[in-house]
Amino acid sequence: MAVCDVCVKPVKSNQVKLQCSDCKKEFHAQCYNYSRADVECLNAEGLPWRCKPCSAVRRKSLRFDAEVTEGSLTLEDVMQKIIEIADNQKKQEADFNKAYEHMNEKLEENTRSVIEHKESIDKCLKIVDEIIAENNRLTRKVSELERKIEDMEQYSRLNAVEIHGVPESKNEDVVQVIKDVGKGLDMDITDSMIDACHRLGRRSEPGSPPPGIIVKFVRRLDKEELLKKRRVKSNLSTRHMNLTMDQPVYLNESLSPTKRRLFAEARKAKKDKGYRFLWVRNGKILMRKEEKSPVIQVTCQADIANL
Repeated sequence: MAVCDVCVKPVKSNQVKLQCSDCKKEFHAQCYNYSRADVECLNAEGLPWRCKPCSAVRRKSLRFDAEVTEGSLTLEDVMQKIIEIADNQKKQEADFNKAYEHMNEKLEENTRSVIEHKESIDKCLKIVDEIIAENNRLTRKVSELERKIEDMEQYSRLNAVEIHGVPESKNEDVVQVIKDVGKGLDMDITDSMIDACHRLGRRSEPGSPPPGIIVKFVRRLDKEELLKKRRVKSNLSTRHMNLTMDQPVYLNESLSPTKRRLFAEARKAKKDKGYRFLWVRNGKILMRKEEKSPVIQVTCQADIANL
């Protein structure tokens, strides 16, 4: 920002200003008693304007030219002119050196500021990298813990079977229902074989499918034997349980909520991608494209996407 040599104050862009035609310095118009209209007139006419120092130099130069033209110039006048030129040169050199030193100081100041900012940015980037690394580590840790919890959840269900399609009756004996399912499959299920059992969810509404039954066996061998007999007798229905109606009864391994959702997506992928086989064995979701194709274990969404 330019500084007015008269009042030694900055010349702002929104102020009325004058610019010397010779030294190109800017001045406040009011410091030279010029109005806005005066300045606009000078600019409109393209008239030159000189500050006081430049005007004085200009007058001396014009007088010197006149004396040269008239032949009245003396040696003393010439020497005086040379001295003035030399003094003016020294002043310009001093002004240039001062401006150069000021510019150099500003440059060094800006350089220091840039270095400080760079160091600050480097520190921030280092902190960001550390935060990202820590976030990635925690994300992996959370995924690992979720996987372990899921494995524990599924492991707790290894002895459990879900039975669907059996009608629900008021004040029913669920243990007896399970025994009847066993009879339908030619398997004698005793009280000592059952660890726990109950209906899934609330009592069904009229017209809706009956809620399933979950039964947890004491031994895994009994659970596997029941499922084996169900695979042999694929047409198991309520009539095999000596009930009056005839509707299919399904037995499946009990899956955790996460595995259940994954199994549902695998079932959709089976249909969309033309796979023939999808089954669950010991809590593992397995698929096969054709009869002799390799078995694929589905453990996550990525496995389904890569089918």
